[in-house]
Amino acid sequence: MAIALLLLAPLAQAQVVGTVTKASGLVVAKSAEGRSRVLAENSPLRQGDSVTTGRNAFARLEFVDGAAIVLQPESVLVLTRYSYDAGKPGLDKVELELTQGGFSSTAGALGKRSPDAAVITTPAGNLQGSASMEVSLRQP
Repeated sequence: MAIALLLLAPLAQAQVVGTVTKASGLVVAKSAEGRSRVLAENSPLRQGDSVTTGRNAFARLEFVDGAAIVLQPESVLVLTRYSYDAGKPGLDKVELELTQGGFSSTAGALGKRSPDAAVITTPAGNLQGSASMEVSLRQP
């Protein structure tokens, strides 16, 4: 039984939703299960990951539909949900949570065909839509 669980463990990993295409400085992902890993160029991004950039760091994240986000230094972005299938537009859904810092983004295929399917949650409120944007949270 224990061997069967070990063999099935990799299948239980969260779905890959994108890739780090550029990283400078310390960039870390923490999975929904609490495991941390240092990210570098070509590192996979999984649904549920919380991506954090260090003090002098940035990261460019590219998602499965071609959308891209450049995280500013000292940012935290949670990839809550990223559902895209080129053949099933009715299933499009993106939910991201920016808890600290900021980013700039460009829309991908999902954003062009289902602009209302994306929600970005921030402490200041929610942003809906998939347009290219710049978002920055400032501390009071």
